[in-house]
Amino acid sequence: MTEPRPARRSPAAGAVEAGRRLRLARLAAGLTQSQLADLCSVSRQAVAGAEAGVWSPSLAGALALARALGSTVDQLFAPDTRVQEVAAISLSPGNAPGRARLVRVFDRWIALPLIGDRAAAMGFASATGRLAGADSPAELWGSGRSLLVAGCDPALPLLGAPVAGAGDGWGLDWWACGNAEAARLLQEGLVHAASLHYPVAERARHLGDPALASIGFARWREGLLLRGDDHPLVNSVSDAVRERLRWVNREEGAQARRLLDAELGALSVAGLDLPGYRSEAGGHLQVASAVGTGLADVGIATEPAALTYGLRFLPLSEEECVVQVARERLESPELRLLLLVLGGPQLRRELLALPGYDPAILGEEL
Repeated sequence: MTEPRPARRSPAAGAVEAGRRLRLARLAAGLTQSQLADLCSVSRQAVAGAEAGVWSPSLAGALALARALGSTVDQLFAPDTRVQEVAAISLSPGNAPGRARLVRVFDRWIALPLIGDRAAAMGFASATGRLAGADSPAELWGSGRSLLVAGCDPALPLLGAPVAGAGDGWGLDWWACGNAEAARLLQEGLVHAASLHYPVAERARHLGDPALASIGFARWREGLLLRGDDHPLVNSVSDAVRERLRWVNREEGAQARRLLDAELGALSVAGLDLPGYRSEAGGHLQVASAVGTGLADVGIATEPAALTYGLRFLPLSEEECVVQVARERLESPELRLLLLVLGGPQLRRELLALPGYDPAILGEEL
């Protein structure tokens, strides 16, 4: 089979992308352009033109190239048609342009902007789309087939592996936020589920809404975090106030902040008088990191977070964490999958392996 010499013209973006894929497939096969050309009975110039995006092979030529490289025509030459435009509701104020995770929550698209701590997990988190601006549709790059859970327990991402293992292309997205924000997002139908935690003795007060089903996740303790042997005389919030230690706080609506405010109220101390009270760490691990690196002297977070960073832990409250969902949505494929995972052995093994977690209530309807 012979092919004409490629005409000199400006390559289209799709042809350039296909050419890159062709070149990488050839390199992976350990072939030169001439060797690939000989295998396909085309000229070396034709292969070079295809890799540069200035020549589009015929169907017979594309099939020959795909066979020689152990690939398919679609893998090598199909255009990227996965980008769609969708109307999405952003979970961050402002809807500023930028990369995001786009998730379909029942009948609406929800955008999780990848900014600040949300963009990183020891490296940039993968996006599934892009926000174009407040009055523009979002770009969707994938299927959006994911469970979206809001809450502050850093063990929530452990749902990801069993969710993915259930098949059908499902994934997990976690929107880290405090109790009040997680409850609001669930009430407005912007997430599939919300994870809340509260003192064990307050269960009845927090689980009284008949429109919601509450599934147990884990129990753990919440308390003061301090570095190793620093401040050995500090054994309570009162001691930390007396020593004028620098605090790292959580955002309004977070249970840790409410716990601190309750302790300060019992001492008749105004929070705004404390050094660092106005700070807002994004979660339990962020509080532990701030204390562990010396950015703060003390903070309130979970015992598992303290153990992860090797910090001294002084318990203040025994807490339980539950996952709440709308009862009217229980028959949806998303929530059936979530309940299956919450009741499965893989998540229980993961929680048992994390110091400080007690999964005795995992999978129970409370």
